[in-house]
Formats: sequence, C-alpha cells, structure tokens
Amino acid sequence: MQKWWRRACNFGNRWVYFKMFAAYSALLGLTLVWGLTFPLVQMSLKEVSPTLFLSLRFAIASATLFLISGRRVIPLSGRDLWKGLVIGFFLWGGYIGQTLGLQFTSASRSGFLTGTLVPLTPLFAFLLFGERFSLRLWMAVLIAFSGIFIMSRPSLGGLNFGDGLTLACAASFALQVVYINRWSRADNLLSLAWLQLALSTALSACAMPLEIVRFHFSYLMAGTLLTTAILASALGIWAQVKYQPRLPAAATAVIYAMEPVFAGVAAWLMLAERPPAPTLIGAALILCGMILSSVKVEPKRNDL
Repeated sequence: MQKWWRRACNFGNRWVYFKMFAAYSALLGLTLVWGLTFPLVQMSLKEVSPTLFLSLRFAIASATLFLISGRRVIPLSGRDLWKGLVIGFFLWGGYIGQTLGLQFTSASRSGFLTGTLVPLTPLFAFLLFGERFSLRLWMAVLIAFSGIFIMSRPSLGGLNFGDGLTLACAASFALQVVYINRWSRADNLLSLAWLQLALSTALSACAMPLEIVRFHFSYLMAGTLLTTAILASALGIWAQVKYQPRLPAAATAVIYAMEPVFAGVAAWLMLAERPPAPTLIGAALILCGMILSSVKVEPKRNDL
C-alpha cells in the first residue's frame, strides 16, 4: 500500500512538472510569435494602411476567440462591460501607436521600446493607485530609461517620430496591464479579453477615414494578418488565460522580456538590420530593466 502511495505521489509530482513545462513552452512560444510580428508587420505596411490592417486583424481575432470560447466571452454584467471597454481602449492605443510607429522606426528599436511597458507597469500602478513600489522597481525604471537615453543620442539620429509613437504605445500597454490586474477575476478573464478585441476592431474602423486607405493583396500581407490575428491575438490571449496562472509572476515577466530580443533577432534575419553598438547597449539596458522589474506585485482589488 505504501509503495502504491509513493508511486501515486511521484506521478502527481511528474504531472505538476509537466504542466509547468507546458506553461513555460506555451508562453515562450507565444513570446517568440510576438517578436516575429515586428518585422512582419513592418513589411506588410507597404501593402496595407495601418488602420485597415488593425481593423482586419482584430475582427479576425475577436471572431476566432468567440469560436474558441463561445458564450464564455459574453460579459457577465454591465460593470464587466464597462471595464472591458476601458481596458480595450488602452489595448487599441498600444497597437495603433506601435503599428503607426513601425512606419518611421526600425523593427528592432520598436521591439525594445515597446518593452519599456514592463518597468512602466509598476510605475503607473504606484502613481494611479498607490501600490507598493520597491527600491528594486525604481532601479529597474532608471536602468530602462537610461537605455532609452542612450538610444536617443543625436549620433544615432535621436528619438524619431516613430520612436515617440512607440513609447506612447508602451505607456498605453502598461495602463492596460495595470487595469487588468485590478479588474480581472477568474470568471471574467475571457469576457475582458474578447471585449478588448471587439472594441479595438471598432476603433480601428472608425480611424480609417483619417488616413488614405491602401490595400494590395500579397501572400506576405495575408500571412502576417492571419499570424497576428489568430496566433498573436486570439490564441495568444487564450494561452495567457490558460497557462499564465500556472507560473510565478516573476517567471512570466522574464519570459515576456524575451519579446524584444526575439524582435531584434527577427529584424536582423529578415530585414538585415544591424544596429550600431550604442543602440545595442541601450537595448541591453532596457532588457535589464525589464528583468529587474519582474517582481510580484499584489494589486489591490477594486469593486467599482
């Protein structure tokens, strides 16, 4: 009886380890997909205007998530509806800034500048809601913005318009994360996710008259659209909801910190972008700040 019990316990431990390995693999694969999308989107924007691209992307993503999850994406209450719309606005703000910025800056710089959302997230949580903000996080923010300062040196062309849009996108993404942490519950995660995608579809469509709409079909553009819509957005959100709770917060943050690294490697392989040494130093500092800020912060819940 004791031998059987030990075997059962050992099997249980193996199952726990397997589930953690699956979670690590899924989130790392998702981060790889996110990194690959930077050069792919930049190349695709030669064929399609940004707002049209985002409209199609989020429409496909919201439809895919609805097909995967069914009625579970329907908001449970008017309060959840309002929360989802607020978070969705910040999600859309992040993606519109990032996509527009890719027209004016390199894919590798965009990846690392977007990564500043990691140290910005606890900073905004402190400024908006007074959540604890340790010395370690202050150091992380300082290191990350030291990297931005190095990358903005005049000898490197300074921060261009695309870089500014990308930094704004990082701030919007950080606000999205802050409000998800405060408002999400186990029973409304999919609803909030789907509402974000649906609202982003509507806002992108509303913004289309503000620019000259371009669309020229190519296999690269179509493949990028499906990759960003289905893998990066719909299945990406589903993977986060399913696998992220299995891992410590610090571990997931370090995994997500690999996104700009993958973006830089992908830009080097696909676009032959070879950044100068100061840019690499600044990018390394941003990455260090992202990893250093990967600490668990227990958010205060707000029922409003």
